Amino acid sequence: MGNDEGKRGTVLADLAGNAKRLHRSPLVRNTIYYGMNFSLQIFTQFGFFALISRALGPGGYGIFASVSAVALMVSVFVGWGSDHLLIQRVAVNRDQFAEYFGRALVLIGATLLPAIAFAFFVLYFLETTNLSAWGILALIVAECAFRKITFLGSASYMAHDRAGKQFLIDNGSLILRLVAILALFLSFDIVTIDMWAMAYLTASAFAALVTMTMVLRDFGRPKFVFTGFDFKLGLLFSLEFASVSGLRDMDKPVIVQALGAEHAGLYTAAFRIIDAATAPVRAVLYATYTRYFRHADKGAEHGIAFGIRVMPFILGIGVLVGVFVFFVAGYVPLLIGSEYQESVGLIRMLAIYPLLLGAAGIGADIMRSIGMQGTRVVLIFLSNFAIVGVVWAGCVYGGLEGAVASRMGLQIAIVFTTWAIIGRRKKNP
Repeated sequence: MGNDEGKRGTVLADLAGNAKRLHRSPLVRNTIYYGMNFSLQIFTQFGFFALISRALGPGGYGIFASVSAVALMVSVFVGWGSDHLLIQRVAVNRDQFAEYFGRALVLIGATLLPAIAFAFFVLYFLETTNLSAWGILALIVAECAFRKITFLGSASYMAHDRAGKQFLIDNGSLILRLVAILALFLSFDIVTIDMWAMAYLTASAFAALVTMTMVLRDFGRPKFVFTGFDFKLGLLFSLEFASVSGLRDMDKPVIVQALGAEHAGLYTAAFRIIDAATAPVRAVLYATYTRYFRHADKGAEHGIAFGIRVMPFILGIGVLVGVFVFFVAGYVPLLIGSEYQESVGLIRMLAIYPLLLGAAGIGADIMRSIGMQGTRVVLIFLSNFAIVGVVWAGCVYGGLEGAVASRMGLQIAIVFTTWAIIGRRKKNP
């Protein structure tokens, strides 16, 4: 009896020791934080989506999504990629944070007005029914200025592996937007898209103010350095993430032009549901992002090997999420309104998306870390041209279902191409 109790005590002590070691591991701790982060984002985003889709209706929501997609794509060029360059460099050498933070602020200030003007010019020629010029400008400023500043703060904490503070920024900004639409929904019988644009601008500005206050308090003042910036790499980051943004959202304006605002609202609703469901996949991608650069700093083969080790885990999560989405899709109209009934079939068609996102995300992180940024940019940039033609053709020949099928076909092609390039690099270092 005494020996058995001693063995049990030893086992419990070993388990406690392993738990403590896991908790001290930055990777495990950050994965937990990011899991909590994106789990809360699921509920916040869904609450936000349920309210705004009801308040604006499919047509108004389609216009909002279309304008936001263009503004977000242009906003990536604000700062000339300095926020992503900060993550890459500070993840390896944290003593350089003040310089990279200062450069980022300088470049955001220098590129902001041209980006706003360009986005406004583009949107002037697109379908923006019931949204005034002031409403368009409010959404552009919210995305290009205040959301960019908020992301810079989030990137600062990501570079320092401080996922807890990043959790506060990411979810705090979403909660502020949720509060804004909730206030409108409860205060007015009819919420116009112009009213929402002004509320969205206010919430985004407050989120940016709080974020910068946190960063300055935790990391100190920036050093405003006007030299030494890698403009070529910054441009590559800008082109890549503008292309990623376009690949994620550029199909929305295409749907508006091809099928109308109401169909765009149904299509966007399906994508927003599936995007929220990918939170566990994105949690792992975020938790491991900076580690690719540290592994690749020892050699490209180390960065590739790290990605391959993560792959089975993230694909397993993607399959589970896809199965879950397929079976719960039928309940979505009960939450966001019966006018979104047509979105149910689209959501089920998109159930494969979490799996594809995980495979594509790991491939993208590997390519960034091993010096294949140029190749990555070319691949995603060409995909942006492809998505316009592919989705347009899908609309013409198959309506909304055709648009979703063609969009997923393009995503599959991108995943296979990405890993074919990585496989070739691994074989011929």
